Amino acid sequence: MAVTRDDDKPWKTDLARKSAQRREQVVHEVEEVIKRAASFEDALKQAAELLKKRFARFAAVSVYVADGEDLALHTTIDRPAGPDRLGAGGNPLADAAHGQGVVSVSDVSSRPAWGELGLTVGSVMVAPIRTDAGLWAALEVWSDFRDAFTSQDVKLAEKVTAALGRKTPAA
Repeated sequence: MAVTRDDDKPWKTDLARKSAQRREQVVHEVEEVIKRAASFEDALKQAAELLKKRFARFAAVSVYVADGEDLALHTTIDRPAGPDRLGAGGNPLADAAHGQGVVSVSDVSSRPAWGELGLTVGSVMVAPIRTDAGLWAALEVWSDFRDAFTSQDVKLAEKVTAALGRKTPAA
């Protein structure tokens, strides 16, 4: 039996290229939706809806916003039951929201704290959103599959949250 290398499979390269192009197209769509949104809150909702619509493997997309010291659920699309309000710390979602970059957990079943938030199987990715006006929020993407998020998904989340961060509250 002959050993084949990935170089011998041009269809793999083509699929990877098409996948990257599709992600860039979605980022462009999301950026346009954010620019046209009437408010920061509308931008959050519309971005979450578009991400869920464009990526079938994203089982749920939610956005939490700061409400005083707590995080309050702002928008959720297909998220399993969980709390509508979280303390500002002491839970994995708030801890990720306070971080500087995207946090990706490949298997939430290995981390019981996520179960307390309603996520017992699969993967989760949380991206903090910060605006120049001092507003903050968190984008949470959940998949019911383990190891669902790639480095390209993390880059996508970074670009989306950067676009949201540029949205001013009044514009």
